[in-house]
Parts: sequence; structure tokens; C-alpha cells
Amino acid sequence: MDRLIRILMKQVEEDEGSIDLASFSLRGIKTEASIILKTENVVASGIEIIQQFTERQGIATIFFVKDGDFITRKGEIGKLSGDAYKILLTERTLLNTLALMFSTATVTRRFAQKLKHAKIAATRKVILGSSLFQKLSVIHGGGDSHRFNLSECVMLKDNHLKIYGSVEKAIRAIRKMVSFTKKIEVEVENLENALEAVEAGADIVMLDNLTPEEVRKISGEVKRKNPNVIIEVSGGITEENLTEYDLETVDLISTSRLTFGGVFVDLSLEIQR
Repeated sequence: MDRLIRILMKQVEEDEGSIDLASFSLRGIKTEASIILKTENVVASGIEIIQQFTERQGIATIFFVKDGDFITRKGEIGKLSGDAYKILLTERTLLNTLALMFSTATVTRRFAQKLKHAKIAATRKVILGSSLFQKLSVIHGGGDSHRFNLSECVMLKDNHLKIYGSVEKAIRAIRKMVSFTKKIEVEVENLENALEAVEAGADIVMLDNLTPEEVRKISGEVKRKNPNVIIEVSGGITEENLTEYDLETVDLISTSRLTFGGVFVDLSLEIQR
């Protein structure tokens, strides 16, 4: 959490420049403000982060919603009190953060509610500089964050395999230097490579850019070979075709639509006195 707070503090510093010219003369004046949600049917996310962020700025904050809450109505979701300069200085960073995180969590919930068998997951395709915020929002929306960074899990993609030469060679080389605590995932595009990955000891097989029919066939064969192997499906997944991939033999469906297909969430900060 501290890392996220530091990112927001840096954003305020950049936003301020030398001084906030419009607000400088208001230093020392105590004021109160409301955070107003102007969009219905959204999932709250970023509440705990903003609470800690504003406290670091010397602003007292009370929220009436918590992370993961589904908010059906427009209206006041929080109150701020403190120095007018500080509140006005942090306003845009605060609202931008909540809008992005509400949006990501809301889209994730929408996808998650359509699934019966698999769990929805994010990918590493995120808005530049916002990865940690969006991945956290995916969790608040009921999804799986996937990897937060490259060191959390070994993922062998097509470019890796071209250099290693084969799935077997890649996994053999990686096993020599990777701890037993790390899972190995292999991206495949056909049954032959999927079975090769299972035989070589892959923990996760990602079926990439395949049709629902191909996924059904390959995932079924993999599960028969080793029912403990995790099957992830990715590539070309949309809200419209999502349920076609929601098979009993599929564990995870990952899509960048969670982090790039956001809904517009409108928030404002209104000074009360």
C-alpha cells in the first residue's frame, strides 16, 4: 500500500509545480468538501488507498462505502475536512484515482457475473503507470489479478519458446534456477504443444487465441492427461463471447478488456463551506 501512496504523493507534487496559484491564498483556511458520485451501478475501489493518501496530506476523510461495494445510486460517498489549499491541491489526483479504479472494478464485476465455471483474470496490458491500481481494482471487482510483475510467475510465451527451441528445453532450463514456490505457465496454440507442456511439467497451460471448439478439445485432453494442470484461456476474449469459453475444463479466462474496456465513472469534489 505504501508504494501506491508514494505514487499519488508524487503525482500531487508534479501537479502542484511551484505552487497552486489559484489556491495559494487560501492556505490556513479550514474547509469541508464532499465527494460526489454521479454514475449509477458501479463497484467501489480505491477507498482504502485514498483514505491513507489524504491522511498523509493532513486531510481528515470519511467514506460511506468500502472497496468492493456495489453502489446503485448517485450521491455523496465521502467527506473531507482540512486545509483548503491541501484539499484543492489533491482534488484531481483523488478523483482521477477513484474514477479509474471504480471503472476497472465495475467492468471486472460485469465479466465475473457472467461466468459459472471459470474465474475472470486480468493481463499485463494495463494503462501505463497504473498497473498496481488496476490490478487491485480487478480484485475488488471479483476477478483475479494475474501477475503483478514478471517475477511472480514464470510465463513462457511464443517468443521465449522460439529462442529456447522447445517447451521441454525451456522448462528444463528454468527449473534449474527457479524456486519450487514458483509456478510455470506455458502459452500454447495447439494440442501438440499443450500436451508437450504437460509432459514437461508445466503447472499452467494457457490456450491462446483459439476458438471455443478448439479450447474444449484441448482443455479436455489436458485435464485427462493431468487434472491438476490449470487451464487458462486468453486472446480475443470479449464480453460478447465470454460465456462460450466458460467450460468445466477451463479454470481462468484472462482478458485486457478489464483494464482497457472501462466504463465512464463521473466523480466530483464539492466544497461545502
